[in-house]
Amino acid sequence: MAAARILVIEDDEDVARLERVVLERAGYDVRHAGTGAEGLDLAESFRPDVVILDVGLPDISGLDVCTSLSNSNNAFVLMVSGHSREQDVLLGLGLGADDYITKPFSGNELVARVASFLRRRERLLNKPEGESSLEFGEAHLDRNFHTLVRDGKSVALTALEFRLLWFLAEAEGRLLTRAQILEQVWNDTSGVPTRVVDVHVAALRKKIAEVDAPVELSSVRGIGYRLDKR
Repeated sequence: MAAARILVIEDDEDVARLERVVLERAGYDVRHAGTGAEGLDLAESFRPDVVILDVGLPDISGLDVCTSLSNSNNAFVLMVSGHSREQDVLLGLGLGADDYITKPFSGNELVARVASFLRRRERLLNKPEGESSLEFGEAHLDRNFHTLVRDGKSVALTALEFRLLWFLAEAEGRLLTRAQILEQVWNDTSGVPTRVVDVHVAALRKKIAEVDAPVELSSVRGIGYRLDKR
């Protein structure tokens, strides 16, 4: 079996060297880019399974790189920053990052995070896809293009947004707890903060509004979410 591909986008050579060494020792195929532009080019050709992305890049904000990766690549994104403020974490998660780690961190922690992503990826790959489209509330989800469509209007969804909306739409009218959502969409209830669900629901509400779909994502305080027809 081919080694999992890991792309490190980090301008600090010392940090990048540490990340590369520990990941290669763990058996991964690792490539490094020192700028955001180089990272995006390398992501297109290398097709990584996981991207380790520094927020503070010299040319392009790591947050902008994260957005581009989320729109064009199915890799898991682990954002790295020296900031630990909650708003910074939630902003990164809202732009499509799958997890967030703050400096300094140990090599063991980094490898553990990457291994968690890859286990999640394996479960997703082995999970039956089922139907290629799902109709709900005069709109439909297209699995082939990861889009939400209604009356000729369409909006692109990130991989996580798509899985989340599909899960909620399949359970239309039924309340789903955050734990259920994390288990089914993220395939993880231990390593992902529950607030990440709230961030992605907020992003989905905006995209649902873009196509004027007559549905709403209702929240039940302290419990979870439900998709309802309007």
